[in-house]
Amino acid sequence: MNRISKAARAVRGVVAGAAALAAGFAGPALAAPAAGEYGVGFITENTGPLAAAGVSYHRGAQLAVDEINGSGWIGQGVKLKLGEKESGSDAARAVQALTQFSADRNVIAVTCCILSPVAAALKPVTTNAKLPLVIYGATLPGLPQPPYVTSIVGLPGPQEVKMSKMLAETLKPKTVTYFVNADNEGFQNRFKAAQKVMEEAGAKTAGVVSILSADTDFTAPATQAIATNPDLIMVWTTQTPAAGIIAALRARGYAGKISASDVISPAPVFKKIGPALAGVPFPILFAAEISSTPEAKSFIEGYTKKFGEAPDTYSAQGYTALYYIAQGLKNTNGKPTREDLAAAIGQIKSNDHNVYGGVPMVNGQAEVENSLVANWTADGKVVRWENK
Repeated sequence: MNRISKAARAVRGVVAGAAALAAGFAGPALAAPAAGEYGVGFITENTGPLAAAGVSYHRGAQLAVDEINGSGWIGQGVKLKLGEKESGSDAARAVQALTQFSADRNVIAVTCCILSPVAAALKPVTTNAKLPLVIYGATLPGLPQPPYVTSIVGLPGPQEVKMSKMLAETLKPKTVTYFVNADNEGFQNRFKAAQKVMEEAGAKTAGVVSILSADTDFTAPATQAIATNPDLIMVWTTQTPAAGIIAALRARGYAGKISASDVISPAPVFKKIGPALAGVPFPILFAAEISSTPEAKSFIEGYTKKFGEAPDTYSAQGYTALYYIAQGLKNTNGKPTREDLAAAIGQIKSNDHNVYGGVPMVNGQAEVENSLVANWTADGKVVRWENK
């Protein structure tokens, strides 16, 4: 009575085999990290010379973590915990912070650095510790060293060149004078790229004024630049000097054309300098007033709701860095180690969640495909730049 017929056994065998086969195919597709809380170390720069930008990076990361955890973006029961240690844009403090994060086995990845020398100082530490480091701000080419060091920052070259070509075609300057940081290789490269575009367009170099990042009095350099009688002054310096140079040029009566980089894009810079920045074009990858991708609109809404003000290009980068780490974690299986996460991050070919549009990852370096040329208005709004 309890015997199972050969036919029944055959049917059961087929069903069991099909189930096993299905499970075999479904396994990789359903791979996900184990539920739990994963620590991400954020080396902040909320104090020091770059605090205005540092706060924005940090806020963008905080919003990303809120969204990722609230939506279950990585997987069911998987959450990120953001841990912060302040560096003040100082390399020694940043190395100390990274070392402390490395000692905490709950921290599975770290993100850091506005300044390229600071990021470079962290590379040997993070690779030796086998702790994934994602760069959120530094722009010197060659910083990524996948799989342990990657960067979500679009390098300035393409966007700087795009703006320089636009200015050459639109303004048709015959002479250009340049301000450049003597102590910052990244801005020296930006200056050289812009100068090459201008000279190829027939604009002669009227002068090059070198300054240092720590300089605060720009009266004499502004007078020196004005004396060259240029059609255009291009400012390729870090944030504090750039703002000070433009203010000094206007205060000394220079009414000609000036351009700068995205360092003058944060709202705190305009609040400090004011209408002197009006009409000065700068290249930018994100601006709340003019970025229009669906992801950008959602980011702007969420950031404004959380912090009571619109995000800037730096908060967009902090936001993108956390989603990039989350994307890598999403592609792991079980309880991932730091090495597992680094391998997953190293396999990312395109950043899935960002505010820019297409962001291919090439050898651990983001290549942002879209950029804008914008400027401040006299009443403190960012708009697309037009020659007026």
